[in-house]
This record gives sequence, structure tokens and C-alpha cells, in this order.
Amino acid sequence: MKGWKLTDKKTVLEEEVAVKETVSNASKVKVTKAMINLSDVLRYNGEMESEKVVLGSYGLGIISETDANLLGLERGKRVYIENHKPCYECFNCKQNHTEKCLNINTAAVDYDGFLCDFISIDSDKLFVLPESVTDEEALFIGDVSLALSVIDSLGIKKGDYITVIGANNFAVILSQLLIYYQAVPVIVGIDEEQNRIAKDSGIYYVLGPNDNWTKEVNAITGGRMTTSVVYISDNNISVNKAFALASHGANVAFTGISNKTGAIAFTQAIKKRLTIHCIAGETGNTSASINLLANKAINLSKLKIAHDDYKNVPAVFSKLDEEYETTGKVTETIIKVF
Repeated sequence: MKGWKLTDKKTVLEEEVAVKETVSNASKVKVTKAMINLSDVLRYNGEMESEKVVLGSYGLGIISETDANLLGLERGKRVYIENHKPCYECFNCKQNHTEKCLNINTAAVDYDGFLCDFISIDSDKLFVLPESVTDEEALFIGDVSLALSVIDSLGIKKGDYITVIGANNFAVILSQLLIYYQAVPVIVGIDEEQNRIAKDSGIYYVLGPNDNWTKEVNAITGGRMTTSVVYISDNNISVNKAFALASHGANVAFTGISNKTGAIAFTQAIKKRLTIHCIAGETGNTSASINLLANKAINLSKLKIAHDDYKNVPAVFSKLDEEYETTGKVTETIIKVF
């Protein structure tokens, strides 16, 4: 098996990939498509630490080898490959509570990602895709799963106003889900292109860099401000805006696809008695996410997504790194592997 492996800062080489999955119910999957996102680029350029692993944060493929006793995972099935797994080494894992793992491992960070021809993985991490979910939609299942975790963690209810800080593809997905659950999202962002995409995707309240965010959110909520604020770490907006736009006693969630970090001053949070939530990718929402996409609860047609081929991966990373250095953002890119 071969894959595009991070070997040094700003260097990816196609190398032989060792099969590391040793569980008894592992399946072999022919990877058909993978996605490069901000997380991959931040590890490629050295801004975030990484193991020397195959990159590609999300992937899907066709089952090529599997245990005959695994009902539903027959050879030839198109599957989404979940990109998190327990460490199996922490106290909770050793007590057979892997759902409470203290050190969840992530593909393309802690172990090989999906920019490879084949992958051998625990069959529990494979989810058969219905025909109504396209390959492009399937590659955003991880984003939908994270958005569901945010909604669950904050206890969002019908009619709640939620400020979403940072207009990007994940912000659009989260906001569409909030509308689906009859909440009212308010996206604030400094990128005019992404703000336009959010509006085109059906988000009514979208505030741009020339708006007075505090004044506008105050007006939208009738002076109450929002009881929940979601700060998406993949943007370049001051973290303190999350505290400024929250009502007294509000919930503030920090989340994001890349886990990019920034400096935080807690003065406003303490004064307002805010409750802080830190929300990372979850492994329990994949089936629900597939159902939401199959039922067209989320419309991804307006998102900014690029496409390229497996052979061009080094050039794609170089281009995305240049985009990040120039604009501070990355265009999520789907790679056709097979």
C-alpha cells in the first residue's frame, strides 16, 4: 500500500505504508476519495505538531476485503471511514470504556490518514453509504458529526439565538443544522466571500467586517444577546469576541476542524459568569450524520470546495500553503484517489 506521507516540513512523499491495524475484525478498503483541509495544511507547514503520517483528514472508499461474518459490510460496498479511534492505552480504555477515551486518536494526526490507495481498519469504523449521499457530501460527515456534538453539548432548544463566530464551511453546516432544529444562528465573519456563501446557503443573519457586531446582535436578540456562542478556531477573529457577544451566564463553545489555537483573556468570561465548553470530533454521531445528509437536511451545494487528483498531491499542498500564508484560510480540496 502507498500513500502521501509527511516526511518533513512542507514535504510529502509517496511511500510504502505499513499496515498497522491488528484488530481481529479489520477490513481492507480501496480509498476512492480523500479530503485535505486546514488541519492537514497546518501540519504540512509545521504550524501544528504532527506525527510523520499519511495526510488526508477524511476519506471514503470501496471494501475490497472483509470478514464474511460482518453483516452489511460486503465486498464492493461504498463506505465512509470514521477518522477517530480510541488510544486503547489510557485508564478508561483499559477498563473497556473506550467511549470515554482520554486520548482519542485522529487520522492524519496520530495515525495514517486517507491520501493512500488502500487502508486496513477496524470494521467498526466503516459506515455503508446510501446512494442518496454523494461522495462530496460523505466527505463532510465528520463536520456534521462535530456540529451535532456542539448542539448536544450546548443543549440548544427551539427559538434559541446562537452566535457562530467565523464564517467557513463548518460554520455553514453548523448553522444549517441549527435552523433544522429550529434555532436561530447569527454568523459573524471577516471574510466577505465566506459570508456570501453563508447567505447563499440559507443563513439569514450574517454579519460582516463592516458591521458593529455587538450592536447588531443586541438588536437581533431584542437586547438579550445570545445564550450560546460558538467560536470556530479555524478563523482569525479574536477569541475575546466570543465573550463580548455572549449574554450573562451564557454557554461559550470552542471548537473547530483544525484545533488551531489562540491567546485567550478570561476577564469578560469571569465577569459574565460564562460556562466554557471545549468540543472536539466525536465518534458517536456518524450514523445520525449520514441520515441527515440522506434526508437533505443540509445543503452543501454552495460551499467552496476544490477538486484535484492523487498524483498532484504535493502541488496541491504547496498551493494551499501559499493560500494560507496569503489569506489565513484554506480551500478544502477533494482528492480523487481511484
